Amino acid sequence: MIAMKKASLINGWLFLVAIFSGLLSLLYPVGHFFVTEPAAWEQFRKGELVRKLERHVDEEFVLREPSISLWADASFLLFHAGRPGVLVGEEDWLFTREEYYFDRNSEQRLASNLNQLVMTVCALEELGKQVLLVPVPAKRRLYSQWSQRPVSTAMDSLYQQITASLSAARIPWLDTLPLMQRAANEDAVFMRTDTHWSPRGAEVVAQGVASTLAIPATHQYQTREVAVESWEGDLLRYLPTSDGIGPERHEPLPRYETAAIDQAQDAAALLGDDMPPVALVGTSYSAMDEWHFPGFLRQQLGEDVLVYALEAEGPFAAMREFINGPAARDERVKYVLWEVPERALIQSMDPIVEGEHHACMAHASHHAGEFAGVGSAGR
Repeated sequence: MIAMKKASLINGWLFLVAIFSGLLSLLYPVGHFFVTEPAAWEQFRKGELVRKLERHVDEEFVLREPSISLWADASFLLFHAGRPGVLVGEEDWLFTREEYYFDRNSEQRLASNLNQLVMTVCALEELGKQVLLVPVPAKRRLYSQWSQRPVSTAMDSLYQQITASLSAARIPWLDTLPLMQRAANEDAVFMRTDTHWSPRGAEVVAQGVASTLAIPATHQYQTREVAVESWEGDLLRYLPTSDGIGPERHEPLPRYETAAIDQAQDAAALLGDDMPPVALVGTSYSAMDEWHFPGFLRQQLGEDVLVYALEAEGPFAAMREFINGPAARDERVKYVLWEVPERALIQSMDPIVEGEHHACMAHASHHAGEFAGVGSAGR
């Protein structure tokens, strides 16, 4: 009985010490704020003071970072989990929540986005462009062995739903899944701690694009590895654990450089009026230099590539920018590659083409199916 009373007393004192330490740690940032902040009373009267004080305390609170790390450590060690947004797999592999959850709004968003996709391709074909859709499969499809988390039937069949819809609409598309599956047996085609593909994944897809388009090359490009960097993936933001706890935070990232090796320059190029025949429209898979997708395309196609790709804004934002710009109406731009991650099509995105139907949908497309054998399952 005496031992239990002593333990309770010790626990009580430890609790009081923790609370008192937390209060003491707040005194400096609060005092510093009121000493340095001008016109505090005027800000209080306008209702701005409390918000600024909260931001200041959050930035200056000395226990903030240790508290975040402690909570992340406990969550990982006890539940093998991170913050909402990341799913922790085996062997230090991380996956995004977007790859697993198909909620009641997903089906409606998918139908709306697929309709937008068809209308946009139709509008591009009206402008004389030959379009090739490049769907990017979910990371979990390539590395399911590192994540045994179950998915719904609708989510599991999402890639097949998307590509079947493309086929039904007679939109040419490249089946990237088997290409990446074959390469994944030898190399990592996705980054272990990132939502994006690796340079190897981008290279494999670029080879598939070139094989599908089979356009005559007018230039020669050479790609070479110039460095290997240490990379921390974007999914680690949801897992801010202490050093030594959680997945290995660094993974090797080879960096590449692509340059023209032919010396021929026509008059248009010398005058700076050259326009590439290929436009790449996409997301951060295409926009980020780390993955080098445009560079691999240049080498494989033997053509320069005009890039309309944005980070963290989805595949529709970049396409809106392209289709409303001058390049979409430039006859020298003949081919449009549209990179679309499968998980993006169940997200809410602003429309590209207004209305339920585009005028060009009233008649059969003259451009769909020009690439031999594409737009069908198994490509």
